Amino acid sequence: MFVNDVLQVIYAPKQAFKRIVENPKYLGAIVILVLFIGIQVGYEYAQFSKTYTEQVSPLVGELNKYTNATYWRGSQGVTVTNNAADSFNYTVFLAGYGFYPNLFGNTSLQIQASNISNFTASIENAFNVDCSEVGFQNLSMVIKPIEPQTPPQEAILTLYSLTDTDYYQYNLTPMLADATVNTWNNLTIPIGKSVAEWTTTGNPTWSNITALQLSLAYPTATNVTMRFGALFFRGQYLTPIQYNSTGILLEFLQAFSLQFLVTWFLFSAIIYLIFKALKTPQLWKPLFIAIGFALVVMVIRALINVAATLALSNVYYPFDVTLGVNFTPWGAIFYPPEMGGSLFLQSQAAIPVIEAATSTFNTITGAMTVVSYVWLGALVTLALGALKPEVSFVKRIAIAGGSLGITVVVMLFLIGIF
Repeated sequence: MFVNDVLQVIYAPKQAFKRIVENPKYLGAIVILVLFIGIQVGYEYAQFSKTYTEQVSPLVGELNKYTNATYWRGSQGVTVTNNAADSFNYTVFLAGYGFYPNLFGNTSLQIQASNISNFTASIENAFNVDCSEVGFQNLSMVIKPIEPQTPPQEAILTLYSLTDTDYYQYNLTPMLADATVNTWNNLTIPIGKSVAEWTTTGNPTWSNITALQLSLAYPTATNVTMRFGALFFRGQYLTPIQYNSTGILLEFLQAFSLQFLVTWFLFSAIIYLIFKALKTPQLWKPLFIAIGFALVVMVIRALINVAATLALSNVYYPFDVTLGVNFTPWGAIFYPPEMGGSLFLQSQAAIPVIEAATSTFNTITGAMTVVSYVWLGALVTLALGALKPEVSFVKRIAIAGGSLGITVVVMLFLIGIF
């Protein structure tokens, strides 16, 4: 019987609400609650299985770790220190907090040598990273050559795998030749076995990269000063479902059960109190159950949102773009749009691609949010007609619309979704 009532709320609401208020039972509303939570969780899994966020090593919040001089050592005649007077000021936008400068810390790593023609500097005991096909795909470094004014004759980057005799090497000479003196230069070096430019010595494995060495050679002895503003591994993209499936499930269950229950109780309570203030007493149970049935529109919204995920292609968010995005049940929201101007060029290029990939999806889900609440207000107006036929139609619209508006505002402040 309750199944028929649920369906009739959609196509014949007047008759349905008349029968519901005459014989109010909780079972139908509880079924709607269960359906909403189940479909909404499925919708979020469908959405976030296509949402890839970039992972970095070290983790965000510790991005200055690999430019900490504590982990570095230089060959004879080389000093490695941290320079607090010249840091790489990388400003990002943290959603909910505003612009955040110096993501990579307030110091740079300084490598300095006097009257030297070749030297090495290496970082050890700071990481063990996976650069295999499923791991990090790039090594990013931001450098500022200070002296000499000419680039090195040869620059070799070495990545060690567990031992000093097993390593990969990459010729950095062309990149450093293009670097501008006294300017921060971002170098992105592709890594992994698919990159032919890496030569192999011994038996290294890309799944265990444990140390890094930079070797520079100049044609004659010279003074050398070079600063590193950032050094990190990047290019591994994972979905929230891949790295936190249990946490995501629990978060969704909590959020959507609260969304439904708070909407149900609060919406009902506000209308109940309005009727009481108007001295037109109303029984709680039939009002509460009628609104529970009206919330079937949230189930329909969830179903359409599931279908909308078909219009969503795989979306890849660079790590610094991710920081300025709120991932909501209705898609990703950028705060603010102008944040892109301060990011790495590859991250700036990713933003319009992301916006294009999510445009249709965001339009559908945004429209459904508006439509569902208009529909819900209309259904509750009809339910009030079954409960209080003596109250004028205009008053019923005002009571339903006003109560719904208050409910939505309170929901936003309480749990951030509505």
